[in-house]
Amino acid sequence: MPDRITQRLDFGQAASRTRSPQTPPGERVPRRMLNRQRAILALLSEAGGEASHLSVTKWAFLLREECPSGGGSAFYQFLPYKYGPFSFCLFQEAAALARDDLVVDQGRDWSLTKSGAAAARGASEEVRRDVRQVVSEHGKKSSSALIDYVYQQHPWYTINSEIRRLEKRAEAPAAVYTAGYEGLLVDGFIDGLLRGGMRRLIDVRNNPVSRRYGFHKSTLSRICASVEIEYMHFPQLGIESRDRQDLERDGARAALFDDYERTTLRSERRAIDAVARLMQEAASVLVCMEARPCDCHRSRLAKPVAVRAALPIRHMELRR
Repeated sequence: MPDRITQRLDFGQAASRTRSPQTPPGERVPRRMLNRQRAILALLSEAGGEASHLSVTKWAFLLREECPSGGGSAFYQFLPYKYGPFSFCLFQEAAALARDDLVVDQGRDWSLTKSGAAAARGASEEVRRDVRQVVSEHGKKSSSALIDYVYQQHPWYTINSEIRRLEKRAEAPAAVYTAGYEGLLVDGFIDGLLRGGMRRLIDVRNNPVSRRYGFHKSTLSRICASVEIEYMHFPQLGIESRDRQDLERDGARAALFDDYERTTLRSERRAIDAVARLMQEAASVLVCMEARPCDCHRSRLAKPVAVRAALPIRHMELRR
């Protein structure tokens, strides 16, 4: 396989640009690679250069949850899926690593290339130490034994399992919930909604696109469906991008939201009524980008929705 990188991977997270001092001369490594991607390559390297998708996913989860480094900065986040903890982002980035000839995807297994092995040595010493610990403790386990361990130690992640479920899905009381995904990967965001008992995601972005994987409308709706969260989009309740420029100026954001109340919230009463009915039917959350409700129009939207639904407002604080 050629030892060159053809795609720059940038998901807005911390990345390592430097060559590891342990990289032998003549072996090329990516000019830009996320630290979490190097951790995945390090797991494969420590396991002898090849491991199953399931094993790598569970090892990465244990690296995050049970090791001091947590996998390093901006590491993968996980949600409860068919076989326990799963990361859509990990698989998305593994596909990119395969395109860049750092790994070979053999269907159910990943194997390292020569360039991938070189890149793995660029992981931090702290992460590599924890990688050695995880593979030492769990690398020889069968798939079923590894799943048994993860399920027993982290039963929350069994709520959607097709094998067995040790915990029940959370149920939230009726309220007008709001949440922002800023600072989260899509897996961590959806996991937070599940922990909060949400059954429906109401996207109130005018134009639901994002450079961050998982938050484009089509991808987000697909991931929601995979964990039985209904996705609905009300673009008419969002604010157009041309109106959201220069919001860092003093008073600009408040002025924008005041105008939103005078215009959109008055002209879109039918949409607001529809959202209010949805809030009454099942635990539903108004979703936009900003982490802080005060920085997002959803805080203004929630008020008339709450009045029509006769429900309290609850701004969700998701783990970041």
